[in-house]
Amino acid sequence: MSPRPVSPTLQLPVSGIGNWAYHSLQVNLSDSGLRAKAGPGQTFTTAAGLPFKTPNDTIQKNIVFASMWDNFPDSIVIPLNGQSSRAHFLMAGSTNTMQSRLVNGTIRVNYTDGTYEELELINPENWWPIEQDYYVDGFAFTIGQTRPVRIALKTGKEIAEGYKYSSIKGFTGYAIEGGAATVLHLPLRSGKMLKNLVLKAIANDVVIGLMSVTLER
Repeated sequence: MSPRPVSPTLQLPVSGIGNWAYHSLQVNLSDSGLRAKAGPGQTFTTAAGLPFKTPNDTIQKNIVFASMWDNFPDSIVIPLNGQSSRAHFLMAGSTNTMQSRLVNGTIRVNYTDGTYEELELINPENWWPIEQDYYVDGFAFTIGQTRPVRIALKTGKEIAEGYKYSSIKGFTGYAIEGGAATVLHLPLRSGKMLKNLVLKAIANDVVIGLMSVTLER
């Protein structure tokens, strides 16, 4: 609900999704498949064999949010230790067309010596909205890199080529029933000691969610 302009404007609806013509859109999100796949071991494994710790108990929270909206902090600090050659992230959140072609947020991994590595979350390169995939034709609509791995939260399965999308009237023909998470990666310097991870929201109207982090040791 805040911060919001006090004058008339074509602002984002309070639901966080939609536009001026379709301001009452609703999407149903469900992470039941992801939790079921995690099972008693509390670990979800991607098709490529990459494990992510995440709870299967529906009572336990499984995501942390950063946003410029006042109901979330604009940044989150997560302590790290040891060394790693690569970090993998399971993420989900929101973005919209007004935040396209710019940095929506960042993940910075700090080392104890004061240096860091940073992953910029850019719509549409690697930051995709939870409720849909992007329309990409390689010409007018391109993401400029390899399509990120997307995990359907309701089934716990990877969104594969030929996936049958649903539609949200006036909004998208690439909706994902139950929503989807995105798997991202950040190379690290294995000879340096890790200090912490900072998840930071930069663009307005966006919610950046981090579900799990896996460090290659």
